[in-house]
Formats: sequence, structure tokens, C-alpha cells
Amino acid sequence: MDQYIARQPILNVHKRLYGYELLYRGAEPYTLQNVSGNRATASLLSSTFLTRGIDEISGMRPCFINFTQDLLERNLPAAFPKSQIVVEILENVEPTSKLISVCKKLRSEGYKIALDDFVYNRNLEPLIECAEIIKIDVRLTPLDTITRTLNRLQNHKVKLLAEKVETLKDFEMANKMGFTYFQGYFFSKPEKIEIRELSSV
Repeated sequence: MDQYIARQPILNVHKRLYGYELLYRGAEPYTLQNVSGNRATASLLSSTFLTRGIDEISGMRPCFINFTQDLLERNLPAAFPKSQIVVEILENVEPTSKLISVCKKLRSEGYKIALDDFVYNRNLEPLIECAEIIKIDVRLTPLDTITRTLNRLQNHKVKLLAEKVETLKDFEMANKMGFTYFQGYFFSKPEKIEIRELSSV
């Protein structure tokens, strides 16, 4: 059965390619029913680094990859080259002491960490300290909320990534607000890449 991943480019302020977000898309016709987060991430990593090869998938550009709470607490990102992945932490991940400890270790070893669909919460401060990139949905997040979030992040050494950039207006607004990276349909829809079926972690 055919399996697919998707890659969507992430660009800088000059609209030049920085990297890709990679997502598992499952089997034709792209149904993810009954596919766990662990399975999806494991298949994605296997296809990227073992089956197709990172050079073919991303041209050696950084790959943003979503990790589940379980895989993070098991420190799975450390099994992959720090120069080739960005550890993406989803908004539903709980900042447990174990997870924060793993993230601190990853950051100290040179791994880049990104917080996805970020909405500020005081409980996230330890994760913000570990993060290099903060991703904000500029389509769904109200402008005043984005402004408050950016104010709260002023004292943190993080770069901002605007996701769901769908129009020139979105791009210009995010650029003016100080975002460094941009992702969305305005630049490119996710491109599907065929892979073979792979085993889970």
C-alpha cells in the first residue's frame, strides 16, 4: 500500500528557503484514521532518514518534525542529526519535569526546538527557555493576542515563525511585526512524497 509524507517549505524574510515542515499523511487517500502520533512520527523519521534519505527529502535543509509527548520523554530526537531536524513540540504537550529535562538536554547539545501553535501560558515558560523558534498561527490568532504574545516574548531569545500565511497581506503584516520565518499557502501548499510502508516505534 502506498504511503505518503508531505513537506511544506519554510521561508525567511527574503522569501528564500530555510527548511521544511514534514508531516505524515498515511496511505492513499491520505487517511490517518487509526494511526497513532508515535506511529506517524516514527514512519516520518524512517522515511526521511532511512528510506528516501534526508538529501532527497530536504536537500539537507532543516526539517521541522512533530514529536509526541511520549517520544520526547524517551528522548527520540537525540537519535537523529541535530543539524538536520528541528524538534517541533505540539500545543497539546504537557510541560512535565521529565519533558523539560529532556528539552534542556537537547538544547544544550545543539538541537533546535520549536513550539507549535503557540499561545502564551505561564506554565510554558520552562519550554520557552528551551525553544529557539516560536510558531504562531497568524490566520486564527487575533491580532491583539499576537501583539500581547510578542510583548511577553521580548525578553526571550527566540525567533518567530508565522504559520498559515495565506495572502500577501498576511506576509506583510507578520514581516512588519518582526517574524523571521514564514510558512503557508501563500508560498506553497504541502507537496506529497511517496514512501513505502514502515514499521512503528
